[in-house]
Amino acid sequence: MKTWRLENNYEIIPDLEHVYLEDSFVLAMDETFGKIEFVLDAVLIETHPVYSPPRSGEQYCLLKSKLAFQICGDALWHCKEFRAYTDANGEIDYGNIDTFSIMGDEMRLVGDWGDVQFRCIGVQFQPILAV
Repeated sequence: MKTWRLENNYEIIPDLEHVYLEDSFVLAMDETFGKIEFVLDAVLIETHPVYSPPRSGEQYCLLKSKLAFQICGDALWHCKEFRAYTDANGEIDYGNIDTFSIMGDEMRLVGDWGDVQFRCIGVQFQPILAV
């Protein structure tokens, strides 16, 4: 059994090098065979290609996005608890991705919503376009 050093090293993934997950909000999560997807209000840092200054009253540039993982086999959930939080505007979220650790082809993500570990064969971060 591997011993995880839980630290954020997700910036080695090209799609995530200009994203700050620790203050991004998890809006939803979906797990199907071979895939785990998070819907996020993602915090973009100034070097992201679509970064813009934060709106009035906001601390960060936020982008509604999907973070999708193509996984091999089953995900191992150490904890799975989706407690909803309501912000001052009445919007609901499930906390943040507090820790995103990578060890070889394995990933472990931890937040208020749970603690999941899986083998990953692909990661994709993309904006969700408004209609």
